[in-house]
Amino acid sequence: RQYLSAGILGCALWLAGAGGAAAQGTAGLPGLPPADLPVALIADEIRYDAVNAVLTASGEVQVFHGERTLTARAIHYDARNRTIRAEGPLVLRDPSGSTIFADYAELDPDLREGLLRSASAVLARRLRIAAVEGRRLEGRFNVLDRAVFSSCEVCTADPVPLWRIRARRIIHDQDAKVIHYQDATFDVAGVPVFYLPYFRHPDPTLARSTGFLMPSVKTSDTFGYGLKTPFYWAIDPHSDLTVTPFLTTDSGPVLELEYRRAFARGSLLLMGSITPNDEGGDRAFRGHLFGDGHYFLTDDIILRARPNLVSDDGYLTDFEFSDVDRLTSELTLGAWRKDGFWELGAVFFQSLRDAEPAGAIPFVLPEFELRELWRDGPLGGTLDLDISGAGLRRTAGPDVMRAGIGLGWERSWITDRGIVLTGHAAARADLFGVWDSPDPAALPEGFQTRVVPSLGMTASWPFLRADSDATHVIEPVAQLWWSESSIDQSRLPNEDSLLVELDKTNLFDLSRFPGRDRVETGLRANLGLRYDRIDSRGWTIGGLVGRIFRTEPEAVFAGVPALAGAESDYIGALTLSLPPHVDFVGRVLLNDDFTFDRNDLRLDLTWDPVTLSGSYIYLSRDLLGGAITPREELSLASGWRVAPNWLLSGDITYDIQNNDFVRARAGITWANECVEVDFSVSRRFTRSLDVEPSTSFGIQVRLPGLGADTRISDAPSRCQLRTP
Repeated sequence: RQYLSAGILGCALWLAGAGGAAAQGTAGLPGLPPADLPVALIADEIRYDAVNAVLTASGEVQVFHGERTLTARAIHYDARNRTIRAEGPLVLRDPSGSTIFADYAELDPDLREGLLRSASAVLARRLRIAAVEGRRLEGRFNVLDRAVFSSCEVCTADPVPLWRIRARRIIHDQDAKVIHYQDATFDVAGVPVFYLPYFRHPDPTLARSTGFLMPSVKTSDTFGYGLKTPFYWAIDPHSDLTVTPFLTTDSGPVLELEYRRAFARGSLLLMGSITPNDEGGDRAFRGHLFGDGHYFLTDDIILRARPNLVSDDGYLTDFEFSDVDRLTSELTLGAWRKDGFWELGAVFFQSLRDAEPAGAIPFVLPEFELRELWRDGPLGGTLDLDISGAGLRRTAGPDVMRAGIGLGWERSWITDRGIVLTGHAAARADLFGVWDSPDPAALPEGFQTRVVPSLGMTASWPFLRADSDATHVIEPVAQLWWSESSIDQSRLPNEDSLLVELDKTNLFDLSRFPGRDRVETGLRANLGLRYDRIDSRGWTIGGLVGRIFRTEPEAVFAGVPALAGAESDYIGALTLSLPPHVDFVGRVLLNDDFTFDRNDLRLDLTWDPVTLSGSYIYLSRDLLGGAITPREELSLASGWRVAPNWLLSGDITYDIQNNDFVRARAGITWANECVEVDFSVSRRFTRSLDVEPSTSFGIQVRLPGLGADTRISDAPSRCQLRTP
């Protein structure tokens, strides 16, 4: 784009330099630039008229200047009048991907004035401009008369682009990178749609520019019909603001805002919305605020803020901002190094669930953690220090705190037979405090201490066999752990260890609890067998089976089916990859009678033109985690490119346990090189006290390359599809 005129006019310097390089004795001619310009000229004939000081190159003229090339039928340089005339067809190509065509050009050597006739250009990002006549003014403006602008390809079979802007005059301001239109008419498939006396949009080479973005239309059972018209404001090189009026027929106007700011040592993103409250009550407005910001106070210390707040439980779902049912806001200060980190922060939770009153949700202040690793610790092992704590306050419920310190040691040896032995030792001490306990008999008030020593040993013996067909790896692993708690843990508060999972990722961990309020104790053996096969043709398969054995059941796992007994469930995991078509992952937990406590399957199929993804999960009830009934869910998602320009997509989630759908969505996308149209319909089946099931429709039109939309479509054009 920036070379629409300047590149062609540059042939003045090119030709002068080429003339000096190609014709003997021309370097000293009056009006010619120095002969050492890095320009090459190739032509069937080069002549110089010494009387009139005119240099003429004719025939298959080619001018090379770096990565730019110019071809023409003839070029005339008048050194006396300092003008250049180029006879077409002219073709100029530059390294940005732009190509300019013209029948005739008359230029001056200083690149500030010029005239093009029957000019057209294919610019970077596939944009096309054609004009009857073009002029270059003041070294800045390209003025195109009776011009057409579009990003659609045209060819003999389809000479009319799907969309175009016709104007009496198009002015391209190369300094401001803005394209202005006078008397602009918007055509769709050759039919005028609307007229504007004046219109402008940013040069597509400009990454950021103030202006309107493409609107979108939506309809929903909750807000009726809705129209979004985003306006983008490039405040300065480091910040911008997007303001989106969201006009709805049933729920009034909504104002959406998105602010972004880049700092030398950080960034800030704030997204939110606000609307008048027409549902009654004391609240005058409804809205939400999401954000993410960080700032490096030093090279190591970073301050991070993540606010996530909403005015009421149903707001995000009503206007289809999000389906989340809990929000977490965080403010942290921390530092991360190669062998450790520390972090201090505060956490605020907001529940949008019916069964969770706001007073029962804690506010966490402070929350701190320090981890340090010494790789050359005592006895040649690795030493790990962990200091952590948290304070939780509620308006209705117990206030609790925990502060603790842990120290761990680990060292590995490899025997002559290839057996890997790893020794473990750990100790942890914690102080717990409880106030305002609702049941002092079960959760005593005051302070309590817990000390937990641990010892362990791991032995693994990997076997490897490789041949021309595949590589096989078999590794049996046996691990023995002993831990003991100085206090009955059931009388301690449990805030961070309610959701317990057992799978291949934590089979060989010291504790299966995700947090520190509970630790696993007793004498237990963790046994497992791994297998991997890497085929020479590119496919792989891997699996793991394992189980945990205890001398006696662990009381802290009461209510967790997979871990409640002296023996855990059988753990199974299988992965299969057949690139590029098949990926499968399966995880199971089987109890003693080989019924499922967990069955988690995922399958991804890609077989052009169809993609299909499916997942199935079954979880038995988990009283510790608050799941009093089993959960079973099936999800499917698919995409089908029924034609080069058409894509069908959809997804659905079904709650098998409750025999009801959760959500469903279907979409149709049509796209070519210059237009993309998305139509979607979705249905949410879930309900709560504040949210009813709803159906919504949406349509979005995108014109790649126009204005701020600089993304390039990779869909085939109409001309490509018609080319045999």
